[in-house]
Amino acid sequence: MFNFVSKKQFGDYKTIELDGLPPSFFEVNRKNFLSNLKTKLKNYEKDSVLILEGGVDIARFDTDVITYMFLQEANFYYLTGVRETDFYTVLDLKSETITLFWKVPPESTKIWSYVPTLDSLTKKYGILTKDMVDFYKFLGDRNMTKIYVLNGTNSDSKKKVKTATLTFPKEYENLAQRVDKTELIYEILADARTRKSPQEIDIMSFVCDLTAEAHVSVMKAMKNSINVERDMESTFFEYISKNYYTRFTGYQLVCGTGINSSTLHYNNNDQSIKYDNLNLMDMGAKIGGYTSDVTSTIPKCGKYNILQKEIYNIVLNANRTVQAKMKPGVYWPDMHLLAENIILDGLQQLGFLKDGYKIVDMLVDRVAYYFMPHGLGHFMGLDVHDVGGYLSFTPPRLTQPGLNLLRTARYLEENNVLTVEPGIYFIEYHMSKAFNDPKVGKYFNVELCKNFFNFGGVRIEDNVLVTKDGCRNLTAKLPRNIQDIENIINNK
Repeated sequence: MFNFVSKKQFGDYKTIELDGLPPSFFEVNRKNFLSNLKTKLKNYEKDSVLILEGGVDIARFDTDVITYMFLQEANFYYLTGVRETDFYTVLDLKSETITLFWKVPPESTKIWSYVPTLDSLTKKYGILTKDMVDFYKFLGDRNMTKIYVLNGTNSDSKKKVKTATLTFPKEYENLAQRVDKTELIYEILADARTRKSPQEIDIMSFVCDLTAEAHVSVMKAMKNSINVERDMESTFFEYISKNYYTRFTGYQLVCGTGINSSTLHYNNNDQSIKYDNLNLMDMGAKIGGYTSDVTSTIPKCGKYNILQKEIYNIVLNANRTVQAKMKPGVYWPDMHLLAENIILDGLQQLGFLKDGYKIVDMLVDRVAYYFMPHGLGHFMGLDVHDVGGYLSFTPPRLTQPGLNLLRTARYLEENNVLTVEPGIYFIEYHMSKAFNDPKVGKYFNVELCKNFFNFGGVRIEDNVLVTKDGCRNLTAKLPRNIQDIENIINNK
């Protein structure tokens, strides 16, 4: 089995995508959820169960061929570790035991697909696995007072969480009246996911390490082998798939050259790269279900020009200053404002913002929003934009431009993992709105800013763990210093 206590065991992770994480990993996740439930919902019905439904295969439009690689629904995976389709699970909140139910396919399926046995699934996941045909009888025999299901809304996507579909047969239809769709159960589960266990921290550290390696592999190829944006994408994916067997990235990879680097979630990745362009690479791996989210901004030619260097170093200063201040109890919006302060000061020194105006006034008038139209960072874990940002018992979303884009406004807690991703972008559409706004237009050196509409953008994104008295940069192995990056690109 795997030893998650020491990162000396990282070699064991190399085949995680083939072998899966051990059942003990998910036992800890369940304990963390149940502990959080007892703390935050003291009056929950003890004689109850929680039912979750896993994911299903999705065909592409009207074809009968499954072309989407299956990824398990994150909440279901967090509690069970199950990687196959068509499962339900029943977590007994009284006995704290868990049972899996699988829709066993027809025998003829074995001609086309691998079909495991129920016994092999029980052994694989360390959870008693039954045939779905026994599901409602199981619930009837249990005869619990209440049946909880997940219900709620993801605060990032605004989409409803997956709620188990329950169609009770006539002999068990009395159970339908016991179903409780309180949103608090989902919120408590989402909240538990914001604080990583030691095991989760180990696997995420590993994923961040290999992501840093993959970014460096692109840097090494940049000068002589990277000619089209998609070359960055394919070089990164080849590295993680060849060395760690993964079929997944954490999200659609963002590989923008020149002006495309100012489009925050650009993923066409189909343009040729000019020799003197900056190239923004937002690329993360997904291993064992856990995701990294890392951005580097590097020159094709192997040498940052003077202005590229100046803007890059402003962003790097913001990134590093924020990390130096991160610790439990820190209010995340204050870190966003800290990054903005550094960005505004640097841009004023370069002449993009007029002299004579105070940074504090520009912060109040939200000037930095026009250079960084996104939040400083977000929770991460099983999902790249992980859950728990805004819940009924956490601080509310702020309303000011820029601050309202933060994916959480929580106070940092030990074992949170967040991205720290300040950036500076010259987006013609967005900046032009500022120029025409009397409140903020006065601050801008308009002609200089317009001259940079073809510049693109710079983002430096790290993945950071909040520790007992500070933080640890999980992507610290990725070179950030300009000289170090240039040396790698030039193979020095």
